[in-house]
Amino acid sequence: MTLNVRQLYFEAVKVGDELPPLVKPPVDRLQIARYVGAAGDWNPLYIDEPHARASGFPSAFAPGTIGMGFLAELATDWTRGARLKRLQSRLVKFIWPGDVLTARGRVVERRFEAGDAYTMDLEVWAENQRGELVTRGLATYQLFYSADDETRQRAGQPPLHVTQAEEETRLARLSRAQPQRTPAVSRPLQPARPLAPPTPPPLAAVARVVQAARPASKPAGGARSAAGKPAAKPAARKPAPKKAPARKPARKAAPKKAPARKPARRPAPKKAPPRMPASKKRK
Repeated sequence: MTLNVRQLYFEAVKVGDELPPLVKPPVDRLQIARYVGAAGDWNPLYIDEPHARASGFPSAFAPGTIGMGFLAELATDWTRGARLKRLQSRLVKFIWPGDVLTARGRVVERRFEAGDAYTMDLEVWAENQRGELVTRGLATYQLFYSADDETRQRAGQPPLHVTQAEEETRLARLSRAQPQRTPAVSRPLQPARPLAPPTPPPLAAVARVVQAARPASKPAGGARSAAGKPAAKPAARKPAPKKAPARKPARKAAPKKAPARKPARRPAPKKAPPRMPASKKRK
């Protein structure tokens, strides 16, 4: 027989286990119309916008049972094949078009009932995008105790008989078989000490610090120390190495211009010799 490996069994459920949150898409008017048609609840406040505004509401709103359907989807997906025995819910706030609902839940109780029935109670609720509680409810499921119990019941045999005392004994045996971890010893917190104002240093210490900070004066030629030895000369400071002068970048020589050629001078025209008067020629 092929069994569902994702089946949730009663032995694996603990009080306080939280269900993974289920985030639904924004509720739109088409989804509301489809839900109203499937449920047969033709309330005009769900689908008639003018009627809802005339009744004092800001707009048409979704039926409260649509939030109950989201809670049932969350619980059914987590229990994985368990039998639903009871589901009840209560509307806390209106669900408006555009709201994004997130369904959450946790295990609040597990019981060993008569007739070898193993049941648990889930507290479920839904919140909108503003973190406001919209719907809350309670779901009760009956589970198989283990894989052996499921195999027996599917084969037509009576369910596996396990009492709460037997389960506690089995869990205690398993806990003793596992190596125990030494708990970390927590140290008690010490009270905070009050902060005292800082005490000023004595004047003698301040004087010593000031005297050490002053440069030592050069003693006179015949001055000697208190022990009779000549005072040690202060170590001469080595002159700081001179920095080489920064070389200026050599300037590029400007290209020499070719000498301007002088225009050639034309020879002056020769003047004609002065003519002798005619009187002088005759003589």
